[in-house]
Amino acid sequence: MKSKHYLMIGLATLVFLIGQNNPADATHNRPISDKDRLNMALEYFQSEKYHEALLLFQKLDQEYLLNQRYKAYIGVCYYHLWKYEQACLYLDSVMPSITVFAPHEQSVYYYANAESHFQLKQYQAAIPCYEKMLNVCHDNEKADALYRLGFCYLFRKDWENALEYFESARSYYQHYGYKPGLKYRMTQIENMINGCKQQIDQSTGITLPSDSAK
Repeated sequence: MKSKHYLMIGLATLVFLIGQNNPADATHNRPISDKDRLNMALEYFQSEKYHEALLLFQKLDQEYLLNQRYKAYIGVCYYHLWKYEQACLYLDSVMPSITVFAPHEQSVYYYANAESHFQLKQYQAAIPCYEKMLNVCHDNEKADALYRLGFCYLFRKDWENALEYFESARSYYQHYGYKPGLKYRMTQIENMINGCKQQIDQSTGITLPSDSAK
């Protein structure tokens, strides 16, 4: 989920708007203008230097009434820095507003928010974010979300839903089988599928076929 095309469009717009409020540095005798700082933040973000980008974004956030997209950028930075509580704080606050953005841009925010909640073991909060992400992402990006949803339901002991999502994840991984470490993950998914079936067998008395031979 590293696609930033739509994020960059929004950042470029923000650069323009701030530039309108900050004439050339010589006019104000300032060493670095706010427009320059935002350009620097954009460059850091594009280069995946999220710590440096976040420092600049936060400074600008203190000085301007920036929009919901900008807060989403900050949340994405926190997510990539493994600061999941802060990521959730920002991304949760913008979830109602992102439906006006392009579908794939929405998917970036939904996934970052879902992953942050997942890492905090907040599975109930993660589930709707993963589900919304599935509605707007590309097909070749769905497997990871389906895999995570399987675990969300597994940890809640909802074996039927967990089984359904693990089986869906397996299908998507098999179709788009390009991920590094896919062999290990597929083995894990098979184990999870069989484990879910065993739990369902115990609760219903109906024996489901094992997938261990697949």
